[in-house]
Parts: sequence; C-alpha cells; structure tokens
Amino acid sequence: MGVAIAVAVTFLGCLILFVDAIATRKTDFCQAETPAEYVGGPSDGRSGQERGLRLFVLAVPEFRYTYEGKKYQGKSANVFFHPVLRKGVLAVPFLPGKTYRIYVNPAQPTMYVTSGEQRFAFMHLLGCSVSAAGILLLMATMGFFG
Repeated sequence: MGVAIAVAVTFLGCLILFVDAIATRKTDFCQAETPAEYVGGPSDGRSGQERGLRLFVLAVPEFRYTYEGKKYQGKSANVFFHPVLRKGVLAVPFLPGKTYRIYVNPAQPTMYVTSGEQRFAFMHLLGCSVSAAGILLLMATMGFFG
C-alpha cells in the first residue's frame, strides 16, 4: 500500500510539471518586444507595502499597451510567486504609471510576458516539491532510510 501511495504522489508531481510545461510553451511565442504602461491595481499584490509579513503570495501584473496600432490591456501570462513577502516589498517589480518592455505573442496579441518574468514559477516549485516528496516516500517504503 505504501509503495502505491509513493508512486501516486510521484506521478502527481510529474503530471503537475507536464501541465506547467504545456502552459508555459504558449508563452514561448511571446517574442515581439513592445513598450507598455504598468496599470497595477488593488489585486496586483502591491498592498504588501502596507501590510506586514504575508505568506505564499501570487501576483499577476497588468499592463496597457499598443501592438500593431491596436490598444490592449490585460494581465500578464506570467505569475510572480513569493513564499514570504515582507512589509515594504513589492509583489511585482513594477511601479504604476511607468513604462516597461513586454513581449507579445504576435499570433495572439492579448498574450504577453514581462521582462521581469520570474524564472522559478509557482507550478515549477509545486511540481518539483510533490515529485521529490513522492521519491522520498518511495525510498522510505523500500527501506533506504532504515
């Protein structure tokens, strides 16, 4: 029974990593560099400035931009994850009203990523953690630690 649970947990971690790879593959086409204004807002995680310590903060930046003569505004395809966000630290590395470079998908201009895209995203962390837990459980049931 313990081996089946360990294998299931390991499989779940691999499945999470696979789904993440499929989801982030779409953002690989975001290549057209475009200037954009950071819009911000109450749900973007900036409230960490006023609050104390917060745990497991996910923040999605929102920008306004023009691509091929058409105006767009929407949330980025990338997410900023902070296991711990201290008071006075921004959840995203952008200030409202400032202009930054984003990378738009020419085939789907509503999709873009920011130049400050976090390299180790939440799904990566979750998938790796669950897989590692499954492997450790499998090793424990096979007697590696005893």
